[in-house]
Amino acid sequence: MREVDFHSHTLFSRCGLHSVIEMLTHAKRAGLKGLAITDHGPMLKGSTPSTFFDRLGQPLDGITMLKGMECNIKNDDGEIDFPLPHLKFADIVLLGLHPGNAPGLSRERYTSLMLRALEKNPFVDIVTHPEDPAFPLDLGQLADYARDHGIALEINNSKALYKRFQVKETVALIEACKKAGCRVAVDSDAHAFQEIGLDSSVLPLLEQAKFPRELIVNATAEGAFGFVEERRKIKKEFIKI
Repeated sequence: MREVDFHSHTLFSRCGLHSVIEMLTHAKRAGLKGLAITDHGPMLKGSTPSTFFDRLGQPLDGITMLKGMECNIKNDDGEIDFPLPHLKFADIVLLGLHPGNAPGLSRERYTSLMLRALEKNPFVDIVTHPEDPAFPLDLGQLADYARDHGIALEINNSKALYKRFQVKETVALIEACKKAGCRVAVDSDAHAFQEIGLDSSVLPLLEQAKFPRELIVNATAEGAFGFVEERRKIKKEFIKI
């Protein structure tokens, strides 16, 4: 189980089952030191209110809440659906391809779309479930870009747990990251409290690949919070532009 989980959904996402406080309470009971609340952006009808970002402090003693969002690519120009006024309050920003993005494009087109979005929005910290076969990406090219720009690619436990992806697809992602020397974040993508912090469906794949522990940004709580602080500098620079 991860001590810090960078990907979870609450009732603010249409797919989440519990409130922010319920998710944090369970995470604390499970022994986590930090949990990122990363509900979907407006394109997927996420309804995170502005008050979550600019008014809510740390609501529960004994665990750190990280404020974030799992964003979507809006168009070919690389715009994403993160509300920029909230950026100064955000700890972690995720970006992934989801239903609602253009279906049936080629690997080259999806890769170009993702790289353009990352280039235009350098405050994105983690690319979620990049091995999704519905939105094929050139994993080697993406891993090289992520390495060069301090971004992490996600190893998503939920997709493996519920067999949304084939094992070979996640293995291909792990191997691409290992070859590139690209950092990864092992996340639960929890939509229900019992999924928070889980890594048991992907940990054996990382171990089998002998994936370097130092490339896992949330291998330890200290490393996870260090990653957040490192990436916070990028956000501050972007806000100044």
